[in-house]
Amino acid sequence: MSNVLSAKLKNRIAEKVQECMIRAERYFQIKLNMPTYNFRQRGRSAGTAYLQRNEMRFNLFMLTQDTERFIEEVVPHEVAHIVVHQVFGSKVRPHGKEWVAVMEHICNVEASRTHDFEVPKAKNLFEYRCQCRTHEFTAHRHGRVKRGSQYLCRQCGSQLTFVKQIASH
Repeated sequence: MSNVLSAKLKNRIAEKVQECMIRAERYFQIKLNMPTYNFRQRGRSAGTAYLQRNEMRFNLFMLTQDTERFIEEVVPHEVAHIVVHQVFGSKVRPHGKEWVAVMEHICNVEASRTHDFEVPKAKNLFEYRCQCRTHEFTAHRHGRVKRGSQYLCRQCGSQLTFVKQIASH
């Protein structure tokens, strides 16, 4: 992480986290615990808030695609989850009305549950076959099959069966 991220970029992320937290403290008139964060998020998620740990994980691959947009959208998104948990507890929905209110009224960001950043390509792919064509599974989905999950083709309805591991694209 330290080799890839400049000190300036780390500071900008820290400033955005702090800005959102201070706004939330003023709005709710309470002291909140500042969350920690790292850049260990992988896969399809731009970020994840681990509420019990008061920790946020950000996807470095996506951060480097569009730094400005990531800092202005993804960082407040995850901070809003932390704020909602600290203020309202664990009984509220992850993207419920409390989260929407924090996003829009405190972080001043449009509440959105999804991102459109490019997703990193899977490293290990596995070929599966049905009656009409072949399918590519990620290592995660292949692992689910190995543990007993079954998948059906959306076109022909037949069960997908493992063929072989294939090289990534």
